[in-house]
Amino acid sequence: MRLKHCNNFHDFRKLAKKRLPSPIFHYIDGAAEDETTHQRNTSAYNDVDLVPNVLRGVENVDLSTTIFGKKIDLPFYCSPTALQRLFHYDGERAVGRAAKKFNTMFGVSTIATVPVEELGAIDTPKMFQFYYHKDHGINSAVLEKVKASNYDVLALTVDTITSGNRERDLRTGFTSPP
Repeated sequence: MRLKHCNNFHDFRKLAKKRLPSPIFHYIDGAAEDETTHQRNTSAYNDVDLVPNVLRGVENVDLSTTIFGKKIDLPFYCSPTALQRLFHYDGERAVGRAAKKFNTMFGVSTIATVPVEELGAIDTPKMFQFYYHKDHGINSAVLEKVKASNYDVLALTVDTITSGNRERDLRTGFTSPP
């Protein structure tokens, strides 16, 4: 299957599974602790029906919204994802360009594979996802870089006291930086 033949999420997933090395695919596709929360989230979305508002005028459709005080053209944004250069040669740069093109927010992970300063120069609303580190010096250095790089939002991740127990990663041998 080629990218141009992908018609839905399942097609993209099949293509990724075929093209990416197994440990990287399973890192992206997997979750922690028997993947229970992942399964529940998927189930919850499967229970939502998008009902069209038929016989309504469509000449003035406006999908824009305001999030964290920033007006964006789409009602969703590119959430932070760690280690993006594992699965795309340009990593966060490519996601930042796409966010700029569609005027939506771009989330950057503490575990980004491109320097936060470089990503901060992308002219689109930006959120930085901050992982609190036990070394206060590291925290200060990261936060200074983020502040100097003009990020609009700081999102503090509070559920990562320890790394998740990602069984698929253990099976495939995938490891990520500490």
